[in-house]
Amino acid sequence: MELIEYILKLSIGGVTIGLIVVYLGKLILNKSSEILLENHKSKLELTRIEHQIRFSSLHSERGEIIKLIYQDLYELEQKLVTMTSLFQGREWAEDKTRDEAAINKYHETFNRLEQNRIYFSEDLCNQISSALDYYKQIIEQMLKAKNKSKYERDGSGFRFPEGQGSLEMWIDAEKKAETEIRKLRLNLAEQFRDLIGV
Repeated sequence: MELIEYILKLSIGGVTIGLIVVYLGKLILNKSSEILLENHKSKLELTRIEHQIRFSSLHSERGEIIKLIYQDLYELEQKLVTMTSLFQGREWAEDKTRDEAAINKYHETFNRLEQNRIYFSEDLCNQISSALDYYKQIIEQMLKAKNKSKYERDGSGFRFPEGQGSLEMWIDAEKKAETEIRKLRLNLAEQFRDLIGV
């Protein structure tokens, strides 16, 4: 009987110790998995915050580039309006300052776009490039008008085959600069607003 009692006590003690070990093991595993889960959540949160900071920084940088390109387009428009204005006086054909200002602003705007194409879709880059091509055509048209004017005034009687005189070219360039270029810029402004979420 003593042997049975001893075996029973030993069995109950063994089972109790086994249950305690299992319980403690389970408790330790639960706590360690909770700690691992919390660590993983913390790492995910840090990654999310880093991503937000990078995206916010990129969005801010993109917004600044959009602002600069839009300002360039506006300034180029103003320079073209000044370049094509009919109120320039007699020396309009010899005056190069307006031409140079418009040409320099065109190149500055073109280079800014090329340096920052990565921030825009191909479609938007093509629209901006098309607008710049149109701006360039007006500059070239004005330079041709000035060149024609020199030949028309020198008394040589030389005429260009296109049939359009320098004054007509000048008036046409002025109309384009005052109306069509503004429409192009305002259309791009709408695209830019969509990009920055305004």
